[in-house]
Amino acid sequence: MTEEDWHPRRRGTGSPLAGILLLLVGAWQVFIGYAVASGDSYLFAGGGYWYRADNTGWGWVNLAIGLAAIGIGFLQLGAVRPRRLERLRRGGYAGLLVAVVSAMNQFFLAPQYPLWATLVIAVDVFVIWALATGPGAGREPGAAGD
Repeated sequence: MTEEDWHPRRRGTGSPLAGILLLLVGAWQVFIGYAVASGDSYLFAGGGYWYRADNTGWGWVNLAIGLAAIGIGFLQLGAVRPRRLERLRRGGYAGLLVAVVSAMNQFFLAPQYPLWATLVIAVDVFVIWALATGPGAGREPGAAGD
């Protein structure tokens, strides 16, 4: 076996699976944010939790996370290719950050909507897995093998 067999050459591009899942998570977060910010749902009506948040403010947080996930999802898919953001796409660090923040956000939502939050957390875990194990994971752009 040669060295190439042990370390095959991979393109340093974003993961298509991670991009699609980030688009899905982003759409869910935007939907949650709109529902909460519109005031039709009562997200934090119950007491007994150590955190308190305004429904409108929490809705805007979900909208921001969702829009960031959608933008980074398009970057991971390669649908948008601005030169300045190429490093974000190749490293996958922005996608990892958005997926972690989204999952943490859903832990706060879990007492009110356990099934919904569990589904979003599961997809976030798959995004983290896809970005952490995908082509070029853990390598900086321009490193040997790219």
